[in-house]
Amino acid sequence: MHAALSWGTLGLRWLEMMSASSQVIAHRTSRRNTPAQWVAMGTEKAAAGMASSSAMARQAARFPMHDPLAISNAWARLLLSGMAPYRARAVRNAKARRRR
Repeated sequence: MHAALSWGTLGLRWLEMMSASSQVIAHRTSRRNTPAQWVAMGTEKAAAGMASSSAMARQAARFPMHDPLAISNAWARLLLSGMAPYRARAVRNAKARRRR
């Protein structure tokens, strides 16, 4: 059951990230962006990529090799940890856009 919960959480977080991302992308592509804004957006993506790689490496170091159920659960946690920096930024940007 624990592995099913991990995979379900991964799916829900992915849906939340995709929903927030679509709102932010629609907003950012419809406005006129300055070069500084483009650089800030690119920097944000690079920082998320570095944080994602680091989080996934930490999870991979604790990867089990003995139990198939534990391995399935570990894969879900690995993917959740890698997605977390992107999701956090997308949700934060969507909330900030709604406040404006």
